[in-house]
Amino acid sequence: MSNANLIILFSTLSTGLILGAIFALVAAGVTIVYGSIWMPNAANGQFFVLAALFGWTMTVGWGLNPWIAALLVIGVSVPLSYILEILLIRRFYDVPNRNISYFVLSLGITQILAGIYAITYGRWSDQFQLPPLVNGITLIGPFPIANNRLMVLAIAIALLAALFILLRYHRYGRALRAVFQNRDAATLRGVNVKAIYSLSFILGNAVIFAGGVLFALAYSFDLTVAWTMAITAFAIMIIGGPGSVLGALVVGMVFGFTQAIVSIFASPTIAAFSYLGAMLLILLFKPSGVFAR
Repeated sequence: MSNANLIILFSTLSTGLILGAIFALVAAGVTIVYGSIWMPNAANGQFFVLAALFGWTMTVGWGLNPWIAALLVIGVSVPLSYILEILLIRRFYDVPNRNISYFVLSLGITQILAGIYAITYGRWSDQFQLPPLVNGITLIGPFPIANNRLMVLAIAIALLAALFILLRYHRYGRALRAVFQNRDAATLRGVNVKAIYSLSFILGNAVIFAGGVLFALAYSFDLTVAWTMAITAFAIMIIGGPGSVLGALVVGMVFGFTQAIVSIFASPTIAAFSYLGAMLLILLFKPSGVFAR
């Protein structure tokens, strides 16, 4: 294999790892919300971009250190999600077939946020880029990779590991999994189901915000990435199995490599279409998803 081909292969692997970890984070957030309160959150892509735009405002506009800005962005998601949950989300907890109501509600939020971005950030710039967390490059053998992207990858993997430990071993995680499996049985076992709903909505959005700000730290972005991310996250959730965090993690990594490979040899648009094709095939042959609970 020639040196040029080796460099392309290494670039594909590194980009696939970074994108896969970020996709897995966002899809995990989407599936946590869906699995707990049955909310197919169509606004996930707009929340993803909101985090990126907050990060851009704090670093480029206010001059904050990128590390501090990233922590603030994730922290801001908590009160924002809590207010949204109080004002809108919890009103539908007792509504039969509320997933339809939630989908329509999230579409409305999507349109509102997209409109706000268009008349504010959209007038200021069509491309946004955050300063790096760390500077310099690292040589892995003969292959250079930016330290900033290595740091983003390390943080994304650390967050995925923390999420896995939380859901697997913490009391909240056990209660959440009980709600995922059977709400009535969870109630009989003493789980405060509505409190789990509230916490899950906040946690899910915090994970999506983390994915958004990490993506913005690794790559430049524009406002259209919101729609691409929304489609990608939904496709990952459906293929992995709605409510399956493990499915979101595994399929998210697969999609990351798919995005990297197709983008290098074709275009990102074709990658998005490939997700939709895979999603339709799964719906035809295994509607409950590959990692269905």
